[in-house]
Amino acid sequence: MIRSGFAAALLVTTAALISCAPASPQTEGEIKVALPAVESVDFIHQASDLAMDEDILYGRFPNGLRYAVMSNDTPSKTATLLMRIDAGSLDETDATRGLAHFLEHMAFNGSDAIPEGEMIKRLERLGLAFGPDTNASTGFDQTSYQLELPDVTDDLLSEALSIFRETAQRLTLSPDAIERERGIILAEKRARNSPAFRAQIASLKFQTEGSGLVESLPIGTVETIGSVTPEQFRTFYDAQYRPEDAFIVLVGDRPTEQLAHLIETEFADWTNDTAPVGDATLPPIRFDEPRFGAFFDPEVISSISLSTISEIAPELERRDTEANRAAGLPLYFANAMLNRRFAKKVRAGEANYTGAGTGVSDFFESAEIASLSVSGEPDKLRNGFIEAERILRQAIEHGFSQSELDEQIANARKGWEVAVQTAPTRRTSSLARQILGRFSEEQVMTSAASSLARFETSVSALTVEDVHNALREAWNNLDTAPQLYLQGDNVIEDPEAWLQALLTEARSISLPADIQTDAGTFAYTDWGPAGQIAETSTIEDIGITTVRFENGVRLNMKTTPYEEDVIRIRVRTGSGSAFYPQDEPAFGMQLGSVLGASAVGAHTADQLSTLTAGKTVGVGRGFGMRSMTLSGATVPGDLDMQLQLMTAYLTDPAYRPETLTSYESQIRSFWSKLDSTPGGAASLKVPSLLSSNHWSDAHPTETQALNVDLDALSAWYDANVRGGPLEIGVVGDFDEARVIDLVSRTFGTLQNVDGEAKVLPQTAINPVFPEGRLRPYRITHAGEPDTALLRLYWPVKDHKETLMDRRLNVLAQVLKLELNEVLREEEGATYSPSAFTSLPDTTPNWGYVGVSIEASPEELDRLTGVIETVTAKLATQGVVPDTFDRAMKPTLENLETSLESNNYWLGVIDEAQGRAETLDRHRTRDAAYQAMTVDDISVVAAGVFNPDAVIRVYVLPEK
Repeated sequence: MIRSGFAAALLVTTAALISCAPASPQTEGEIKVALPAVESVDFIHQASDLAMDEDILYGRFPNGLRYAVMSNDTPSKTATLLMRIDAGSLDETDATRGLAHFLEHMAFNGSDAIPEGEMIKRLERLGLAFGPDTNASTGFDQTSYQLELPDVTDDLLSEALSIFRETAQRLTLSPDAIERERGIILAEKRARNSPAFRAQIASLKFQTEGSGLVESLPIGTVETIGSVTPEQFRTFYDAQYRPEDAFIVLVGDRPTEQLAHLIETEFADWTNDTAPVGDATLPPIRFDEPRFGAFFDPEVISSISLSTISEIAPELERRDTEANRAAGLPLYFANAMLNRRFAKKVRAGEANYTGAGTGVSDFFESAEIASLSVSGEPDKLRNGFIEAERILRQAIEHGFSQSELDEQIANARKGWEVAVQTAPTRRTSSLARQILGRFSEEQVMTSAASSLARFETSVSALTVEDVHNALREAWNNLDTAPQLYLQGDNVIEDPEAWLQALLTEARSISLPADIQTDAGTFAYTDWGPAGQIAETSTIEDIGITTVRFENGVRLNMKTTPYEEDVIRIRVRTGSGSAFYPQDEPAFGMQLGSVLGASAVGAHTADQLSTLTAGKTVGVGRGFGMRSMTLSGATVPGDLDMQLQLMTAYLTDPAYRPETLTSYESQIRSFWSKLDSTPGGAASLKVPSLLSSNHWSDAHPTETQALNVDLDALSAWYDANVRGGPLEIGVVGDFDEARVIDLVSRTFGTLQNVDGEAKVLPQTAINPVFPEGRLRPYRITHAGEPDTALLRLYWPVKDHKETLMDRRLNVLAQVLKLELNEVLREEEGATYSPSAFTSLPDTTPNWGYVGVSIEASPEELDRLTGVIETVTAKLATQGVVPDTFDRAMKPTLENLETSLESNNYWLGVIDEAQGRAETLDRHRTRDAAYQAMTVDDISVVAAGVFNPDAVIRVYVLPEK
């Protein structure tokens, strides 16, 4: 039997909040082909007329275990292994809340063949890093485990599958191990408990009142986490972890049949004689009259949501079939066009809200929820909601224009076309998760080509009337049973009366039809005579072609097979943040916001959305210390427009006053909430502390952030970006001659492009690490009184050599492993200790190795002592060889995998002519790590972990 998987995304790792998938589409007619009942089949495609992706092999063993395997070689010699158990927090009782998640943790704490404390170490020795490669998550109706495998040898695949078999059937669940893990679970719960989390739970409770969902959050309660017994663990484990409720996905660089055989060898004989329990269900939610609710906390962003909840269609009308997918398109496009209208008002500076969006979702196959969410600064939120509600009712009453629908169809079509083009080089990890997600959501995993063909058939007959009717049907009880909910930072005495009055006022406003304006034609197709090439050469050992144009523009190209029909581009030009005004700490934030929202001189951001519909183009802008960057990804057919657009973003930036409306509202909405968590408070104060109040790390006040001078932004850009040195990196699947030609017709036409970059000013690269002191620096946060953050920083005052940077990064990995062993495994004091480095190449005499852990406030002094005991041992006794090996193995495996990443290669080549040292870093990388020894890291540890130099930071609750 296939259970509902719409709660697959409701995981502890994402704060256990509801995020239901879009409701399956409905159809008015009968399904033409008689389909078997879902309960009678092993996989949903067996009960659908949709053809599954033929590259995937699905199967079921006699013991009931189901699997899906797929051969995929991107990246080569890697695999992703996933296991889903059909059990989650809805399967618990009131006395065992949180047990499913607790049990997921216990999977790493001992089994028949793997002693407690050894599983993670064993995985690390195989080249898997705990966290990125080895992880698990628990939701309302499932628990899943993941392993990212760095090789596909029989030995490694068999070892990984045997570990999953241990997890599925042979956990020891020893009382001592359970006791030690309680502290980690409580630390995780404490770390996730923030004002934003509580606000989301309150909203979820209002929306699903009567279902009991909020009482079944996967994280559990403090009481049950502290009291659940080993016997309750065993009862739940034996009843829920069973072969007929397991699904295994294995995708990797081996033939499909071999992958299936490996699963069969390990799992075909798994049996469970314990009596099964029935699937958990939730009572339906249905509200036929208006309801009003509210939540207040001074640390939350203000918002209002309007929703309707209606009875869900029969199963056959929601099943994933050709007809139902087609029937779902009108509502999909209706929501897309509505959200486009909301965004248009914000971009034009005409909205009192900062964000608004609408959608329709399916709640656990028991109800359909249509919702509108509006956020904004408190003083404007009332008017903002009225505006957004008017846009919604306007669409319900008057519908949409053909031009709006055409734009969204073009965007959707392009998405499917790109999916078809890139299908041969889909990433293994993404494919595996997609297969698991489709299974959990009872959706057929179809090929991109077949999906595009169905899409074209469906939209060929689609009309704006169809879309209008679908929207009206989704909101058909808006007038009779609206559900209105307020989230605010200031308490309103009678929120129900306030919301009722708001709704009455919103409904009293007349609704003229929306007026669409013509976006014109794209203005940047002709840049004049093409630039001439001055020099072309190749860098053989890295496979780069370099071109220098007569105007000084440099072009670096590397073709790769790793993403079919994808081209990644990065442009570096001018000067960067090192040249910002030193007395204006908000300057960089203002510049990025205004330039990003203003688009280009000839077109607003909204006009560009229309003009680029059906195109894979876009430009991201950023400012590093040295230069401004423009980045984007496209496909061969859109490369010309992508380069035209990037050239326009460089040469014709806009500074539109109307963009300040949204910017200022966002600042006022969240600025006072920045310290609502320990991490947020640390981000405000720690950077300037570690640089002895260097100007580049100063955090602006709200007044400074709001004081935007558009003329000053423009003047700085003209003086520091225009005419600066310009270098372009292009990586991916392309024809070099065509790239050269198109660059010559865009960037190659520019005048006065300087050949050399400005020297970084000394005032920008001279931060000073503070002197160490025994007394910690104390910072306060406005969050929960039982949460705190401990940070320790050891200065690195000389990392000019690339080799030193690399050794310091390995040292941080060693430190993380040691802290995980002591703080998590032995003491159960924290959920996820982290160790990290900051080693900017622009400040070779300033950097640090750091540690961060979340803990209860009263534990900070003791935990500081524990951490410093660990670092003192590393400094005086050196690194343990096994710890070094476990840190190095994932590092070495990642080196090989990175060579099949276009993003990695873009970072190597985008400054190949202007900063040749970036090529040398690549050339020496692999050999440097492979030659690294435990003695090398021990020497670095002795130099770094000086107890007299460490900076200690406590982030404590202000309450």
